[in-house]
Amino acid sequence: MDLASSISAVIIVALPKGAPMIYSRVLYTEHDYPHDEYGEGSYTIFSTQQVRDVNHKLLNALCMQKFAVLWGGIPDTQVIYLIEQAIIKGILAPVKLLHASEGTLVIAYDAKLNERQYKKFVTAWEDIASCVIYESWTVIFIVDIFVDKTCESGRVFRKYAPGILDTNDLGITEYTTDMFLFWDEWDPVNIFGPAPQEELQAPDDPYDFGFNDDVKF
Repeated sequence: MDLASSISAVIIVALPKGAPMIYSRVLYTEHDYPHDEYGEGSYTIFSTQQVRDVNHKLLNALCMQKFAVLWGGIPDTQVIYLIEQAIIKGILAPVKLLHASEGTLVIAYDAKLNERQYKKFVTAWEDIASCVIYESWTVIFIVDIFVDKTCESGRVFRKYAPGILDTNDLGITEYTTDMFLFWDEWDPVNIFGPAPQEELQAPDDPYDFGFNDDVKF
């Protein structure tokens, strides 16, 4: 088996049936979306804790970042490796969507990224992409609001990335108690059972004094 075949055997992982795939110790898998009838377009929504905003300023509250990875087929663990490196270096915050294909990494980034931080962002990502496991990748950077079916990228990215960005709430948001994963389990109906029938009836009208509406005065 040659080196290329060995790498392919290592980087390809299969999605289990039922539960979301566990890809990393520092990433939570929000959703795995399957490929379409053409065998393309599968993607994963990840979330991770984020302490800095898009322009690398410390946030005043605990926040979560959601971003997407559009797979070039079967999930590639080299992409996960790059994401972990980006977390370590503190350069993940502007990322909205990632897609890797044939040695090229396409990054759709937040339009709020300013020019000064953009230069640092590009340098840092080019640095980690040049040291992918046994390979070196080039990087294409595209502002999220300019991602469409004509942007300079690969065919799969042009076809599927616009829809992913449009239909998912990606980016950084403050973490609140509403995001607790097990709220459904603690729903009062699940704990105490359904309310008695009389409690489900509409409450009495406080202004109804018992007059018969059919009586004419």
